[in-house]
Amino acid sequence: MALLAHVDTHRGVETAFGKIIPEKEAYSYCLRTIAAFSANIFQVMRVLNDDWEDRTSQICEIANMMNCAACSGSEDELFDYLDQFYTDWNIPELVKRAAWIGGIWGDYGDEAEDMAGRVVQFTENRVEKELDTCPWDIVGSEMCNMTTAMFTANFDIAAGGEHGAITNDVALNMCEARGCGNPHCRVVAERLDHFKLEHQGWLDHRGQPASPVHDTPPERRVQHAQGLRNGQYVQAFGEENSLEWQYNWVAQMGWVWSISFPLIAIRDMADDDDEFERMLRIVFATAGKNAFVDPFAREGLRTWLDIPRSIGDNDPRVMGAYIGAMLGCQLVPFEWEAFDGEGVEIRVSQEDFEGRFEMAPLEEITMGYEAQWNGSCHTLVSPEWSVWIDEDDDDYIITVGRKIDDRAL
Repeated sequence: MALLAHVDTHRGVETAFGKIIPEKEAYSYCLRTIAAFSANIFQVMRVLNDDWEDRTSQICEIANMMNCAACSGSEDELFDYLDQFYTDWNIPELVKRAAWIGGIWGDYGDEAEDMAGRVVQFTENRVEKELDTCPWDIVGSEMCNMTTAMFTANFDIAAGGEHGAITNDVALNMCEARGCGNPHCRVVAERLDHFKLEHQGWLDHRGQPASPVHDTPPERRVQHAQGLRNGQYVQAFGEENSLEWQYNWVAQMGWVWSISFPLIAIRDMADDDDEFERMLRIVFATAGKNAFVDPFAREGLRTWLDIPRSIGDNDPRVMGAYIGAMLGCQLVPFEWEAFDGEGVEIRVSQEDFEGRFEMAPLEEITMGYEAQWNGSCHTLVSPEWSVWIDEDDDDYIITVGRKIDDRAL
C-alpha cells in the first residue's frame, strides 16, 4: 500500500512559534474573546448604573431599535428587505409571511455563535428554541434580557408591520437562561391572538410560556452548534452556510450585537466621555491582571502557544505571542515589526482593528484592549513590561516593552 504523498491541508491560525491552532479551535476562541470583551463592558455599565431595572431597560430599548434599523425606511423598503430575506433563506412562496418567520434570524445567529441546541417547534402560532451552550453565558442577566429585545425586533420585522412599531404579535419569553444559572437558554414565542396573551414591556420577557416546553434529556444534548459538528449550518428550509462563512460573519457581527448596541446606552449612563473612559480602563485593566494571576494559567498559555522553554517567563515574547494569537483567531490581519527579548511590536491597520464590522467601528476596542493587555502583561510576564498602543499614520503599533509609569493602573 502506497503512503500518502503529504499530510492533509487544514485551515488554522499560526502562532508566533509556528504552532497551528486548528480552525475550529480558533473559531471557538474567537467567540469567547468577544464574549469576554462584552462581559467587561457590562461591568462598566454596572459601575455607572446601580439600578438593574433601569440599565436593563435602556440596553433593551437600544438593542431593539438598532436591530430594526437594518430595514428602516418606507414601507416599500421594508418589503424589499423582506423579499431579499425570503430569497436569501430559500423560504417558499407558500409560507405565510408572519412573525414566526423571524425565528429564522434567531436560529441562524445562535448557530453562527456556537449557541448549540435545537429548534423544538417552528409553527405560525409558536416557536421554541432550546440551547445547551452559549459562549456569552458569562456576561450576565442583563445580556439575557437584551437578547429578548433583539428577538422581538426579528419577529416584528418578519410580521411586515410599520418599521419601529413594537406590534408584539408574539409574546416572547426567555424562560430559561444559562447566564442566570439554568442548564439551557430557552426562548418561546407565542402569538398573542392565539394564546390570548397580553403585550409585554422590556422587562416582561423572562416569564413562563403559556404552553409546556420540551426538555431534551442530557444524553441527547450537544456541546457545539452545527458548524463545528458538521462543517455547515442547515436551516429549516434547506439553506446552508459553511463554517468558513459563519466564522467570518461572527467575527464581525459578534462585536455589533453584544458590544456596539449596548455601548450606545452605556456611554449615556456616564456623566461625560471622560468618566466613561476612566471606568472602562479600570475595569479592563483589572480583568487583564486577573486572567493570569494563577501560575497554572500562565503555564497553560505557554503550553497552548507552544512557547519553547528557552524563552523564560520574564520575556516580552510571551505577551506578544498571546496578543498575536488573539488577533489571528479574531481574523484581524497584522504584521510583526519586532519580536525578540528586547520587545515586541505589532502593526495593524486602525480600520481593521476597530472596524470589525465596517459600518460600526469601535474605538472602545483600542481603549479596552490596551488596558486589558497591559494588565495581563503584568501578571503573565512581569510588571517590568507594559503594553501600549500608538498611532502610526493609518496603523496602530501595539508594543510590549519596558516602560516606567508613576501613575500606572
